[in-house]
Parts: sequence; C-alpha cells; structure tokens
Amino acid sequence: MIPSSLGRYQIQAELGRGAMGTVYRALDPVLERTVAIKTLNPDLPEEVVAEMKARFVREAKSAGRLNHPNIVTIYDVDVAGEVAFIAMEYLEGRSLRQLLDAGTALSFDAIADIVAQIAEALDYAGRFGIVHRDTKPANIMVSAAGYAKLTDFGLAYVPSSQMTQKGSILGSPKYMSPEQVSEQPVDSRADIFSLGVVLYEMLMRRTPFERPEMTLFSLMESIVKDPVPSVSQQNPAIPAAFDAILARALAKRREDRFQRARELAEALRNLMTPAAGAQLADEPTLTAEDPATQAALAQLLAELETSSRTKAPETLSASMRQGFHYLEALVRRIIQARPAFTVDLDLAYLGKLPAAALSDGLVECSTRMVGDKEVADCVTLTYRMSSGKKARVALNQEEARLLKAQLERAQLKFDSREIQDASGAPLGEAFVIEVDLSASAILRADYEAQAVEILCENVGVLGPARYRLRGAEFDETIWEFGQLLLGFPSRFAGLRLPGQEPARKG
Repeated sequence: MIPSSLGRYQIQAELGRGAMGTVYRALDPVLERTVAIKTLNPDLPEEVVAEMKARFVREAKSAGRLNHPNIVTIYDVDVAGEVAFIAMEYLEGRSLRQLLDAGTALSFDAIADIVAQIAEALDYAGRFGIVHRDTKPANIMVSAAGYAKLTDFGLAYVPSSQMTQKGSILGSPKYMSPEQVSEQPVDSRADIFSLGVVLYEMLMRRTPFERPEMTLFSLMESIVKDPVPSVSQQNPAIPAAFDAILARALAKRREDRFQRARELAEALRNLMTPAAGAQLADEPTLTAEDPATQAALAQLLAELETSSRTKAPETLSASMRQGFHYLEALVRRIIQARPAFTVDLDLAYLGKLPAAALSDGLVECSTRMVGDKEVADCVTLTYRMSSGKKARVALNQEEARLLKAQLERAQLKFDSREIQDASGAPLGEAFVIEVDLSASAILRADYEAQAVEILCENVGVLGPARYRLRGAEFDETIWEFGQLLLGFPSRFAGLRLPGQEPARKG
C-alpha cells in the first residue's frame, strides 16, 4: 500500500519500486513544492540493512552539501516510524538509461552537451573531495529541454566519512574505472573514466569493453587491459574529434586522463563550438597593460559572446544558465590562469593600486521551483585580488577621512599614522595599503519582473555596486560584465555607479 504521508510530506503517487526501497512523488505543504521521496525498505534482510542505511547517510552527506544546477538537490533526511527517507527535488524527464533503452535519437551536439553538464557536476563535487563512484546512465536524469542532473550519491566517497571501502568493489561493473576494478584508492578521475564510458555508450549504444557472452571476470580484465575502440572507425558518421576525447577520458592510467572533469566539459563544448577556446594559460605573461594580452582577452570575450549569441536563450532561466556557463569559462581561462592575470584598480586620492593578481575563482548556481518548473535562481561569482606590493600615500585630514571610508568599504587592510608639522600640529595621515581583497557578484533572477538583479562587491570598481537589467538586456550584456571584471572598457560599467540608484529598471 502507498502511505498517505511520510513525516510532513503528503504522498501523491509512486514513481518507482525496487528491492531496496521505493520512490514517491510528494507535496511539502510547508513550502508548497513537489518533492521526490526516496525510502529505504524496512523489511530488508538484516545482513544488508546496515550497508543500505550507510548508503542513505552517505547520499545525504554528499549530495546534501552540493549546490549545483546539474546535481539533484537534497532537502531533508528523516525517519517516519521504521521507514528512513530522503526528500529531494522532483525531476521532470527520464533517465538517460530510459532514453538509450527506448532508442531515442540524440544529435552529437546533444550528446556532447549532456555529458558536459554531468562533467561540470562531477567537477563541482570534486572541489569538495566527493567522488561519486557510480556514474552511469541510470543515475543521470534528462529533462525534455535537455537539462541533465546527476543523482544517487549513495556510493559517493565523502572525505569526512569514517566508512571503509577496502575489500569491496563499489559501483556498476560496466562503468567502473581500472582502479575501482583493482580495488585501489579512487579520486575524482575515476568518475571521469565512468563518464567516458557513458559518452561512448551514447555514441555507440553499448559500453566500450563489453562483449557478447562475456563473464564478469573477463569484463573487468578488459577494463584494466584493453584499449578503447575508435568510435569513428566503427561508425564514420561520428566526428573523429570524439576519439581523442574518449582516449583521454578512458586512459588506463589516471595520470593520462583529463585531470579535472571541467577539462572534459570544456573539450566537449569546444567540439560543439570549434571557434571557442583561446588558452590564455599558455601566455608567458598576463597583464592588463600588455597589448598582446589585451588582444588575446578581446578575442576570448568575442568568442564567448559569439557562443552566447548562437545559443540564443529564449527564457530568463536559460539566460541565467548561459550566464553561469560564461562566468565558469572566465574563471577557468582567466582567474585560474597560470601565470596569474592581473587587474588595475583605481583608488580615490591615490590613483592606480599595484596590479592585483586574480585567484580562487568559483562560480555556483542554485535553482528553485516557480510553479511546477525548475528554474535557475541565483548565480554567484567569487574571487580574490592580491598583490605582493603595497600602496603608499600621504593625504591631508579631509582626504584621509574619505580614503579611510573607502578602504573600509572595500575591506582593504591598511596602516596609517598621523603627519605633524614642526610645531606638532596635525597635517594629515600617511597610509600603507595592503592589496588583498575578495570580490563577489550575485546575479539573482526576478521572474515576476523578468529582470536580473546584480549585487557586486569590488568588481570593476572598489566597494559595492548594484545593477538591474531586463532579461533581454542581461542576455545581450553578460559578456560585457566579464570586461568590467577584468578592468577593460565596458558599456556595462555605465549602467550603474556605486552610491546611485540603478540607472535602468527592468
């Protein structure tokens, strides 16, 4: 029988049932939203109950701390009577397993996009030291609009967990990495291998190492020893560029694979948009005053702009998601560049501060429900700007007072001492300023007004700034926001100045 409720959640329908538990669609009456309830079968044999409860806890700890548009959101974990359950976001669509089994036709661009989305999810999880360990089509949900979400973190490795994995093989055999098969310690590169198997299966409709009438032992031996077959040789219709991507993703040695899942995502997106992909990290120097670097950055911004225009988002949610991917590209190619890219910041009464290197870039995106639709809610960008040099200036008393206010608003560290004339009368203050500060931008969607509110701190200019753009206007100017961030002339900078009301309203 279907229960009428579990905890505060009102059960509406059964979505699926297995030996280990059942998944229901339910209503959260407090927040008035539809959720999925994943339960643990209370009648499981005693010998497996402990492991399944451990999986429940592991899933809650791992997915519960992750906030990414391509990872299922965990809302709650509780026990109702003897039934343990997890409340999570309700996903419309079908699993990738269902799509493949139904023979659904997928274009090469759609395949690359779905896998790139999951790669971005795995990269985000990897930042927290979380290894999924069971990436497979059954654990990937795809909406009718092409949004992909990674689910089921029940086998995930959580750094803070005390659970051991020694002596047990975790995961689905066809999608295991060589190190999982060999029962070696795993890191996020094991997930890259598993996702490479998924990519191969999407292209060929079978996994790379399986053969007819193959035993489990021979499958595992093939995973460890056999090279990955060329997909373009087996099917000339498949672009040969997929071969190079698969060769790296499915390399036997972890050192030979993509070292970050984001690198796999970027390779796939470059495959979709061949013109994109200036690699600024290879430049010998990266300073804003260097004409060669300015040209390279201008080219990068133009390519990202072209890429954004060609995808032409049709809704505010799609625009926000496009903005998320654009800022992710800026972080990967510029803020994480080595050597570091530097920006020049102007400070009143001082002029230019010593060039500050950009570092520690991170972009996150959260979603919420609007009616019965999941939409992108908020995109957050954070990074640091720092310099090994300090700024020094001496000012009169009034200028010193105003400078102190600006330094405190920007949260810049400084030392100051009073300057006196020969008689001991105060003349002003001398400042030594340490250039080390954080910067952030919060982009929040207003679906009622179809606008985007942007709250900035130390982005382009020191101190706070606020912008408000119509949805279509945001769509046209997101790449100019990147120019503002990098200290280049930008039409975006004229939309709003610190301390004023928004120049434009949605």
